[in-house]
Amino acid sequence: MIKVLIVDDSASVRLLLTEFFLREPDFDVVGCAEDGESAIRMVRQLNPDVVTMDVNLPDYDGFTVTRRIMEQNPVPIVIISAVYTASDAEVGFRLLDTGALAFHNKPAINDEFFNESMAEIVMSVRSMSEVKLVRRKAKPGGYVAPSRSSSNNSYGFSPGNGHVNAEIVCIGASTGGPQALKQVLMSLPQNLPVPVVVVQHISTGFLEGLVNWLYNSTGHNIQIANDGEVLKAGTVYFAPEDQNIEISSKLKVILTNSPAVNGIRPTVAGMFDSVARNIGSGVVGVLLTGMGSDGAEGLLEIRRRCGYTIAQDKETSIIFGMPGEAVKIGAAIAILPLGEIADAIVQHTIGQ
Repeated sequence: MIKVLIVDDSASVRLLLTEFFLREPDFDVVGCAEDGESAIRMVRQLNPDVVTMDVNLPDYDGFTVTRRIMEQNPVPIVIISAVYTASDAEVGFRLLDTGALAFHNKPAINDEFFNESMAEIVMSVRSMSEVKLVRRKAKPGGYVAPSRSSSNNSYGFSPGNGHVNAEIVCIGASTGGPQALKQVLMSLPQNLPVPVVVVQHISTGFLEGLVNWLYNSTGHNIQIANDGEVLKAGTVYFAPEDQNIEISSKLKVILTNSPAVNGIRPTVAGMFDSVARNIGSGVVGVLLTGMGSDGAEGLLEIRRRCGYTIAQDKETSIIFGMPGEAVKIGAAIAILPLGEIADAIVQHTIGQ
């Protein structure tokens, strides 16, 4: 059984979350806390497998509570908090810097997609409960994945032998993606001579907050892609919410309303397939942590067209779903810890 502790100052929200979790045969709600001090105490006493956390609590904010839990009794924390503006979403992403693993909007009960949103939360909490954490001091830099020594040459190619003709870097991510993207971007030079395009599975209303958080954290020029624009070197582009993105041979953005796949739009698959078809060997494709299999077949297609392909390894992935599927079908030339992915991208774009 997955032992869940619910932290929210609203009695109605605590009751609602309890009801939804108890509908699942593998969940047990071991407690509910209405304030931060109670949450810290109950984590210590009840030893839950996972905690759901609101940002706004009557005594402490979510930052303080999350940080203290991670310092004293580390446990996977999923933030569930109302998002009304991009700044609300940015606050949620900043909580990832203190150790939280995922962030979801608190759905309104009269929302058209309420049941779908709750199902997504339940699935996320279930997945996060399996993540193993260690006690740590919270650091301003946020999540840092373990990395093997670069002297081991685990890139999957010999130094200087990789072809350096990349025209574009394309990255796909889902669960755990914001933290992973932050680390990759922080390690990439801001004058990278090619554009970077990202598809991140994310709830509606969160993308602008994610872009703002990453811009403030990494210093990169980050923007949401517009239909018809030509991609520029040194810029990081995110696919907009609820639109699939394709890239032409001239590095032109094509946004479409093609159907969602398994409820997901934009898809990593759509982006990967288009760059494999249109750019081929000039692509560096990267598949980061995430649930499901989106992008695995597309990464394989990039490899078939002689592009360079990278999958994040199991040890540093919060969820080894998408990269794991890519590894399983032989789509990844290199299977790398998160801390080495930026170096591999540089190797194939700059050659250093």
